[in-house]
Amino acid sequence: MSGKGGRITRRGLVRSAAAAALASTSIAWLAEHGPASGAAPKALRILQSEPVFGFNPVLESTNWPETNRLVYNGLTDYSPSGQLVPGIAKSWKVNDRADTFTFTLEPGVKFTDGKELTSEDVKFTYELLVDQNVASSLGAFLSNLKTVETPDKYTAVLRFDGPNTLMLPFLSPMGILPAHLWAGSDPRTNKYLRQPVGSGPYILTEWQHGDHISFTRNPAYFRAPKPAIDQVFFKVAPDASTGLLSFLNHGLDAVLSQGIPGGPPYDQMRRIVEAKPAGMVSSEYEQNWGQYLFFNTTKPPFNNVKVRQALVYAIDKAFIVKTLLFGFGRPQESIILDTPATKWAHESHIAPYDYSVAKANALLDEAGLPRKGGTRFPITILATEGFRVKLSEAIKEMLGAVGIAADIKAYTYGEYIGRIRRQDTAGCVWTLFISKQMDPAAICEYVNAKNAQPGGTNFSAWSNAQVTEWIQQARATTDRAKRRPVYSQIQSLVHQEVPMMPLYSANGVDLWYNYVVGLHSIDSLVGTMQTVEDARITSS
Repeated sequence: MSGKGGRITRRGLVRSAAAAALASTSIAWLAEHGPASGAAPKALRILQSEPVFGFNPVLESTNWPETNRLVYNGLTDYSPSGQLVPGIAKSWKVNDRADTFTFTLEPGVKFTDGKELTSEDVKFTYELLVDQNVASSLGAFLSNLKTVETPDKYTAVLRFDGPNTLMLPFLSPMGILPAHLWAGSDPRTNKYLRQPVGSGPYILTEWQHGDHISFTRNPAYFRAPKPAIDQVFFKVAPDASTGLLSFLNHGLDAVLSQGIPGGPPYDQMRRIVEAKPAGMVSSEYEQNWGQYLFFNTTKPPFNNVKVRQALVYAIDKAFIVKTLLFGFGRPQESIILDTPATKWAHESHIAPYDYSVAKANALLDEAGLPRKGGTRFPITILATEGFRVKLSEAIKEMLGAVGIAADIKAYTYGEYIGRIRRQDTAGCVWTLFISKQMDPAAICEYVNAKNAQPGGTNFSAWSNAQVTEWIQQARATTDRAKRRPVYSQIQSLVHQEVPMMPLYSANGVDLWYNYVVGLHSIDSLVGTMQTVEDARITSS
């Protein structure tokens, strides 16, 4: 970007030219010849990230339920059309006030050690979610849970202090743990983090950290004869571009958008989608996901609202979508996104912060932060390898145009999210792809003052009593007509105070070879991974 606020150049953004060139060559070959001939692989090989903590859905919460889905079942599941369907619960009832949920379990569901899954395991799992000593990031969404009752071994009743609008769409698909293996232990050191025992379609057989995770078919799976594929192999690539190149060279069978930190390499995905290689399936779909920029609002310089507003003016969202996402997304202005699941609550009348270097500079001057030798102040941009580094480079250049000198520090995803959760973020900005926004109540927890502490979901540590009151008010009813005006107020105040900045929503793009059948792209809590048990491999 020029010193006068000019545009970012491609040269300034693209740092992986060699990988892109190799990928382009592979794409061109595939478009002409199709996939290589030969015997179909015996295992379904997928590019995926590793869990941060391990195989415990309470700890992984919203991070990587995709990987946990192979090992554990939730009370509910999602169908290929994204609708809730039975999981280990064959049916459920919700009372008129939406404060009591009764789940009737499928009898005979067993964990892979042979012990039957019962309502006591459901009780243990959900009580672990709200245990303050465990500090699950999902606890905020279940904060009004009063009791979990088990009138018999196949019935679990969750009672809440007031309605819980997130219980079914957001919480019920989360995996159920075997209480007999986890009770009385520290969930962060329990050996079953790496040697999980679940009721799901697969059994983890090998985990080489940083390289791969292997699974084999669970012969006692309660949905027999599923799964159809005997083995699933996760390849953990150092970055998504490397993984995509392996896919193009037939080292992998599928690349799924969900499970790639920050998102897939959109430039290469665009080439693939447009090339339409023979023998390859590409599935694009609108996700209920959003990329947001965060700052620690309790420490200088971001404890000054004018500085936060200046950053919004300084960042050109439309250019990011065009240049980095290659059109796979849309700029977003409000914390509650204009996406399928939350469109009903999205406030479309909020005036956008139009990209303006002049307005950003004026606000920084008003904040008492003049240029000294061309620089106002330094900050650190936290990032992970892959796409988030490219996004951070774009943000760095944009902020440089208004005198903010940024240094980028890249980490593994585990180190990255760990630092953010500790709120070791003074003088930092960072981006997070907040996924699975099935209800506006989910994203609002990121500005709830009750979560503004280390380990909470309010990563900006922003505290506003009025917004917190409105959040509780909106969750006190299931009536959308009553909830919508409250969410409008929340969006307006958050838009003004900017504790976090919405950047864009991104489309998902799933790729697989056509010898894999039965996969379905789903934007849900567990995503496309939910359909792996339906998949099968035909001869290639």
